[in-house]
Amino acid sequence: MLNIYRPLARNRDFLISLAGRCASRFGDEVAVVALTLRLQAAGGRPYLIALLLAAGLVPSIAAAGTVGRVADSVDSRRVLVTAAVAQACCCVPLIFVHQVAVMIVLVAVLGTGAAFSQATWQALIPRAVGEENIGTATAVQQATFTVATILAPAVGGILTAAFGTGVPLALDAITFGAMAVAAVAIRTRRGGARAAQRAEAAQSTPAEPGAQRDTASGWAALRSDPLLAPLVAGLTAFVLLGMMTNVVQVFLVRETLHASAAWFGGLEAITMAGLACGVLACGRITTDAARAWAVAAGAAIMSLAMLAFGLAPVVLLLVPFAVLVGAGNGMVNVCAATLVMTRTQERMRGRVSATLGAVLNAASVASLAAGGALAAVLDPRQVYLLAGGLGGVVTLWMTVRLARRLGADRGHRDISFAAEQSPA
Repeated sequence: MLNIYRPLARNRDFLISLAGRCASRFGDEVAVVALTLRLQAAGGRPYLIALLLAAGLVPSIAAAGTVGRVADSVDSRRVLVTAAVAQACCCVPLIFVHQVAVMIVLVAVLGTGAAFSQATWQALIPRAVGEENIGTATAVQQATFTVATILAPAVGGILTAAFGTGVPLALDAITFGAMAVAAVAIRTRRGGARAAQRAEAAQSTPAEPGAQRDTASGWAALRSDPLLAPLVAGLTAFVLLGMMTNVVQVFLVRETLHASAAWFGGLEAITMAGLACGVLACGRITTDAARAWAVAAGAAIMSLAMLAFGLAPVVLLLVPFAVLVGAGNGMVNVCAATLVMTRTQERMRGRVSATLGAVLNAASVASLAAGGALAAVLDPRQVYLLAGGLGGVVTLWMTVRLARRLGADRGHRDISFAAEQSPA
């Protein structure tokens, strides 16, 4: 199994980018904890915290077209360094400002920088690692980011308790500086003055079966691929369902099952551990068909686990299903992300990444609102059962669509092979 990771272990640009992005992800999560605690201590209502979190997502939704075009046409180093430096500078006033309106504006500026940097990194990494290593690189990145996500809340809480909210925000600014250094240090570049020549070279290379041609819109590119279209629709549905259960999970654990706060935190950590396992396991998958079926399998696992959460009589029984929720989530995330990259023409990857990010972030915002509304009329068990049942319906629809598409591809290959073997 370790053999598949050796090319990445020797890839200087990948390791530098991974270190810089992981540090920045860690800093962002620490800052979120600090800002949340600041609002809560100041007497802020839950809707203000939700508004603060949404402010970081809205720019990627509203500016998806611009973000994608910049990621595909402007020199990647310039975009990444500019975004990182702007975000670091934005963290400095956040250290001192406590007015909610100003904090929300600054978080929106941070979200704008994140939108540009994420789309640019996602399009750049495949060029750095090579087409044959995209799946493994995606798995390693997501597993590493998961570890950062697990550690950051604890660090953010400890730093805030010991030093106040200013120190965690200063740490976030430092990690943005680390990401800027990483962007300068890597040799791989994309876009800029040579984008036209590179696009012509890519266009002259035969495309893989099913890969779409270059189009002006990332949304059109996703919809035009008969394999990606149902996968992206299914992924969006599961973001809606998953975020919806996140709203009520604390109430399920603490009030319905009468468990301690330690149980709630422990289940979160167990879920993240399961996610890391699912992500790394899928790094070994090498074909589009296998990745597509892994997405469907991960969706089925998550649906069954959510149903089990709604039926569990005691909190101890949630442990194995928390592992399954995480593992299924990891399978869906890494395989869907890899398929989007491998089936997108190189010159389109920035636009497609920005569009997919906008769709998933919009689903996250809508899910938070839906989860809050459902929690007002349903108990936590019912929300989980509803999410698991709808997830099963989505999984069934996605499986039927994938079976038709992959069956059509197989039939086409069989006909082509028979024609090649027939005597002239």
